[in-house]
Amino acid sequence: MKGLGFTGPFEIAGFPRLFTAALVSGLGGSLVPIAFALESHRLEPSGWGLTVVLLSLWSGRFIGVFAVQRIRPARNPVRVMILSDLVRFIAQAGLLGWILTLGTDSPPTGAITALSISSGVYGIALAFFQPARFTVIPRLIPLEQRGRVNAWLSVLGDVFAISGPLLGSLVFLSLGFQAILLIDSIGFLVGIVVLAGLRLSRSPSQTTPEASASNGNKRIRAKLPPGINTGLATWLFVALTIGLLGTAGPTLVIEQNSAATWAVTAAFMAAGSLVGSASSLLGFLKRVPWKYLHLLCCLSIATQLLCFLLVPLPVLLWAVGFLGAALTTASGIQWDTLGQSIGDDDQVHTFAVRDQIVNTVGVPAGMLFFGVAGAADATFLISAGVAGAVALMGVVITFAPQPTAETPRPLPTPVS
Repeated sequence: MKGLGFTGPFEIAGFPRLFTAALVSGLGGSLVPIAFALESHRLEPSGWGLTVVLLSLWSGRFIGVFAVQRIRPARNPVRVMILSDLVRFIAQAGLLGWILTLGTDSPPTGAITALSISSGVYGIALAFFQPARFTVIPRLIPLEQRGRVNAWLSVLGDVFAISGPLLGSLVFLSLGFQAILLIDSIGFLVGIVVLAGLRLSRSPSQTTPEASASNGNKRIRAKLPPGINTGLATWLFVALTIGLLGTAGPTLVIEQNSAATWAVTAAFMAAGSLVGSASSLLGFLKRVPWKYLHLLCCLSIATQLLCFLLVPLPVLLWAVGFLGAALTTASGIQWDTLGQSIGDDDQVHTFAVRDQIVNTVGVPAGMLFFGVAGAADATFLISAGVAGAVALMGVVITFAPQPTAETPRPLPTPVS
């Protein structure tokens, strides 16, 4: 197993199904954000409609994230993934049925409400799906291949992030919003069928049905290894910076240069993320300890934010955008691999839930920071403060204990 190349994960029973499910459901999912934005703007050009839809999506994610942390890790997380896909199918197919039955012409309030309900339900289900898939990987994949598995899934996500807005716009303009809802719904159904054939190994740490029954559904408070909570704190600042970059980037670059300059900058950032995934897939960074890679990640995105503020030179913006995205993605892949290898099922589940909370809170908080900074005429002060804080957290993590993976052991016998 250790001699397998970058295609090694596809030789492991179960991973081709996991990857195929991510492919078919991710294809429709990559078209949805731009389609919802375009449809919301078509229905209500002033912008309040899109705002309501986005707030519904993030509210659903918040509700789901804090609900997930209050339940025990599933004995079979594949079933949670299937149920999440089923709920998202119902959300999208239900919206499609509503549009085909009642239309969206006028007034816009009813259509915006329908889009908001679909987005909220979608967000709740997504919050359950991500930790479930995270905990499937250590039950399915040997330790030495988990980094490449996470890299493959990251590559897939990067490809969809690059192609999704373009394809979504083309499908929306040529076939309409209903076609995208249909594609997304079919993708979830195919994903459910593919996942239904996935069989996991029983974890040695898994509680017995009798123990689970005696504990009920009590909230799990597994103790995480040294260094993990410090790492999560640094990722909170990284997520905050990413959210700030998401709003400050286009605003500042377009203001100081042009919309075309921002389009090229965004393209370089997307390419950087893909290069970061590919570097992890090919094993170029496997000898670099995570905390030093994360230090470079924090310093690079701090530099990126400061360049957006102070040095609007296009070539420099493209370079720091590319580097920041590449290092952030590579650090994230190593971090996920560590989290999937820190101990028993309860610890992995706890890690996944807390990591999801960090991103769900940090990114929108960063967006809000920029809005508040602009309203208070304190854009430089707040942005520079965030850049300094994330750089400092990168230094802090180098003094924290390096989280370590468990000793590799054979996977248990698969169970049906």
